[in-house]
Amino acid sequence: MLYRRLILEWALVSLSAALVVAAATGSRVAAPIDHLLFDELTRLRPQAADDRILLVEIDDASLAALGRWPWPRSIHAKALEALARDRPAVIGYDILFLEPAADDAALEAALRHAFPVVLPVLPRRAPGEAGNGRPLPAIASAAAGLGSVDVTTDSDGVVRRFASGTGTPQMAELIARRIDPAAGRGRDAAADRLIAFVPPGSFRRIPFSSLADGSLPEVFARGKIVLVGGSAAGLGDHFLVPHSAGKLMSGVELQANVVNALLHDGFYRPLPPSWQLALGLLPVLLLLIAFLRFGPSTNLRLSILAAVSALALSTLLLVFGRLWFAPGASVVGLVLVYSLWAWRRLAAVSDFMGEEIRRLHAEPGLLPASPRPARRGDMVNIESNRLHDVIGQLRDLRAFVSEVLARLPDAVCVVAEDGEVVMGNLAADALFGRAVRGEALESLLATLGPGTIAPGAEFALRDGRTLVMTRAPVGGGTILRFIDISELKAASRAREEALQFLSHDMRAPHVAIIALLDRAADDAGRLAPVIRQHVEHGLKLADDFVELARLTGTAPQLGPVELCGVAVEAIGLVWPLSSARRITIEEVGLTGETWVTADHASLLRALMNLLDNAVKFAASGDRVTCRLETGGGKATVSVEGPGPDMPSERAADPFLAFAPGAAGGGIASRGLGLAFVRASIERQNGAVGYEARPDGIKAFSIVLPLAPADWPGSDSDGNPASAGG
Repeated sequence: MLYRRLILEWALVSLSAALVVAAATGSRVAAPIDHLLFDELTRLRPQAADDRILLVEIDDASLAALGRWPWPRSIHAKALEALARDRPAVIGYDILFLEPAADDAALEAALRHAFPVVLPVLPRRAPGEAGNGRPLPAIASAAAGLGSVDVTTDSDGVVRRFASGTGTPQMAELIARRIDPAAGRGRDAAADRLIAFVPPGSFRRIPFSSLADGSLPEVFARGKIVLVGGSAAGLGDHFLVPHSAGKLMSGVELQANVVNALLHDGFYRPLPPSWQLALGLLPVLLLLIAFLRFGPSTNLRLSILAAVSALALSTLLLVFGRLWFAPGASVVGLVLVYSLWAWRRLAAVSDFMGEEIRRLHAEPGLLPASPRPARRGDMVNIESNRLHDVIGQLRDLRAFVSEVLARLPDAVCVVAEDGEVVMGNLAADALFGRAVRGEALESLLATLGPGTIAPGAEFALRDGRTLVMTRAPVGGGTILRFIDISELKAASRAREEALQFLSHDMRAPHVAIIALLDRAADDAGRLAPVIRQHVEHGLKLADDFVELARLTGTAPQLGPVELCGVAVEAIGLVWPLSSARRITIEEVGLTGETWVTADHASLLRALMNLLDNAVKFAASGDRVTCRLETGGGKATVSVEGPGPDMPSERAADPFLAFAPGAAGGGIASRGLGLAFVRASIERQNGAVGYEARPDGIKAFSIVLPLAPADWPGSDSDGNPASAGG
């Protein structure tokens, strides 16, 4: 129940975590974490500044020297003429010339003389807004190119990205391609890239006023990439960048960083969204799997390790692969999944404990429950107190069960699967002469005597007591009970003695009558045979009763028995009676050897009973057949002969004891002989049968299992050694 609940909660937490990570990956939820980490990591490997890049800044000193802004375009023309004399590689003039002026012709001429010069254009304006953001046509025609100076800021207002391929080429791209035509033209040229900034102040720079007054030495800008733009406060654009430490970077220096990155492939490339999602989900899924295998303390350490691993992976990819994996979504997912799982697992366990405690309280206890004071506090405290109460009750119950076990009169041991005794009572300690707990069962049994003690078998102790060991499997172990049957054995012996005494008392008068009749046979006349018949029947009744009683009190001694020999022996024992009545006993199949599993003495008496009955009920001169057949792993010996029909009371079951019948000569029979046959044969794992044939023949049969050829004690020919006889 609890396991299914936890699995359901785990599945819901997993689904929630996956959705949160996916949402965080495609949104700005985790952007502050990603931005902070990116800014700190880029400090570990800053981009080097290109010596060819030269910044000409319109700074506060230049404004003080040349006057208020905006300056006449003649000043810009003069600066371009000064740069043209040094023949720079390219000039990026980050100043907008959107309105006409009187000295535009001078500026146009200077642009053509200083060629190539790249001028900026503003981003496309909204419909209805005045102007189009482009320089005047005459000025634009004199420039080597017009490039956008639009920048992309992140959610925190910091410029980190450079996006090209949006229509108008970027001014920095046009400048860089004047130096290297392949700059920024890779397969990801149109992709969103992260700029690898150089530390602020890394580029060489001069004030604009030094160009205007001609104070710079010649060839100072020769072959350089000259970027002209404003840096004075309140002049031009200023931006927050990762390395600015809170200070603003001028637009011209930002353009210099982009040109530097384009020339030296100084960009960090964000991973594709699919990879971002996969790497963001991976630590979350691994942690979810760990939740099913480990405990709370281990899961907490694994959660911290997973978050550190996500940050470490992002660091390694950025520093060594210049790839940016934003780990914020993964960190958010890890925090969320740990919090959710801790909450839901605690709720599931609390509900389960509460329900189990309520069910336990609802069950009748073996011991009376002590009154519990009212519990106060939150639910966790209440459930904890209830659990404490239940544990106390279980502890008392265990002590009670241990006390009951200790007081049992029979020796009892509880044995684990490895054979070690884990519990035992006082009787067991007394039986083995030492404390049994923690002992090996094999060593304990060895102290009782030599040989193997089989469950259910009797064994005698050195002090004369007789015990029986019983066993009962119980979850993960076994309960062994050693029962002292010494008194039962004594009672059995007394019963046997009583039966023998009863047999003697019943037989003695009859034997005396026969002796007197033998002496006075001439005087007894015709009554003598009748008296003899009654006396012999009484003796037979006593013998049958004693044998039947003895049979139920002793176990059969089963073993290999040669059936042909037993049948022939029984025929021989009945021969005096059959000879006196001139009855012929025919033997069919009683040749060779047929071994069965039986008790020799009981089998012999059963066959004698069947043969004796057949001879008694046959008429003088009749034939009785003793037939042996084998097949299907069994042997069948049958006694067949003529005889009267069974009375209706015994027709359904001829082997029923104490049923009315006739023993021959008109004397009543109680069926003890046939009852002995069935009881004896069934105790030998056999069966009996009866068949009344239409020709008046009555057939009684005994079926016994054949003895296995590999019975212990078999001779070299595979014949088992006979048991008994």
